Amino acid sequence: MKTSSTLTSAALAIALTFGVTSMQAYALDADAVANSVDNDQYSLETEFKKLDTDSNALLSQTEFGKDKFFTKGHFAKADIDNNGTLNQQEFVDYKSGAQKQAAKRIASDTVITTKAKAELLAEKNLKSLQISVKTFNGAVILSGFVDDEMSKLKAETIVSKIDGVKSVKNSLVVKS
Repeated sequence: MKTSSTLTSAALAIALTFGVTSMQAYALDADAVANSVDNDQYSLETEFKKLDTDSNALLSQTEFGKDKFFTKGHFAKADIDNNGTLNQQEFVDYKSGAQKQAAKRIASDTVITTKAKAELLAEKNLKSLQISVKTFNGAVILSGFVDDEMSKLKAETIVSKIDGVKSVKNSLVVKS
């Protein structure tokens, strides 16, 4: 019994270490984006000029669409004055805000994934090392193998109670 408890504690520590390391990496990426913009190492103004292929100091929807960071729906949101073009300030304001939101989402998803792995590892009678957890925008996907239907439902229940989880897709497979 003591060996099982020790193994569970060790597995929990490992999961938390990987989760925290992942979260730190994402936080560093977010900081790098913010610092690079602040320090003009990576200038959104320069990016605007590269996208402005006709050099008219405005971006058309076609020019804006060449930025891989955005989808079609973003142009209308960025076009604050609703004139069908983006000036440099509209572009910079929108893209910097979108980058910050993306960094926050990634950090939040990492926290959810880490919490889910820790909660699953802490659950006795659940072979949680065979369960994979992925999170995107608060939607969690569970995959892997469990011994029985009860374990499958237990894993879903545990994860669904974690703060920030919007939905759980349970793709766990019961071993026969």
